Amino acid sequence: MKKVFPGILVALLCFWLQPAMAYIDPGSGSAIMSGVIGFFVAIGLAVKTYWYKIKSFFAGKKSDQQSDLDSISKEDQ
Repeated sequence: MKKVFPGILVALLCFWLQPAMAYIDPGSGSAIMSGVIGFFVAIGLAVKTYWYKIKSFFAGKKSDQQSDLDSISKEDQ
């Protein structure tokens, strides 16, 4: 009896449908895909832009850009 009741409950819930009143057209799907692709491109661009800073942070060294800026500022003095 204990195993029959959950089965009946699941069967009743499957037949008790509510209308969604929603429509997703093909344009919505392409907009979602464009957003997902744009998100990954933005993440890739951010990693590419800050790659040397990230690399030098984990390596414990000064980045090449920072050492170039230090040498330029010393020459100006």
